[in-house]
Amino acid sequence: CLPPTALPARYNISQLEQWLWVEGLQQSGAREVLEPLAQAAQLLQVKKVTEEDAGALCSLCTVLSPQQVLKILRAYTPAVGLEERISPSFISSVEKQLRDQYGEGSSQLLVDTSHLFPVYLPFTTSPLHLDELCIPDTLGLAFL
Repeated sequence: CLPPTALPARYNISQLEQWLWVEGLQQSGAREVLEPLAQAAQLLQVKKVTEEDAGALCSLCTVLSPQQVLKILRAYTPAVGLEERISPSFISSVEKQLRDQYGEGSSQLLVDTSHLFPVYLPFTTSPLHLDELCIPDTLGLAFL
């Protein structure tokens, strides 16, 4: 059974990714910013019981830092009756595998919220001229 919070999050992320594709914004850099969110949603969806599950989880989370993965696992509270709580031994197993895989590395937990990335929107000229437009009076834009 999948966690109920992960499904809508993953759906919303896929809708954003689809919109980027439709609008031709694949090269805008927004997809890369969404990737940690997508991986966090996937992390919540995978089975979290055995040693093999821990290995699969570690190989899945390539853009999340080990600290972020562990924080998500420790903070996750499953819905009553839908999933069991993540065991401390599973979290320890993930922590050991991440340490073996990445070493001690960076201790960054949160994303840098001050980072801005440019979004390039393609400009296409309209075949209509402004003097050809008819603006309805109901809009109250007579000054145009």
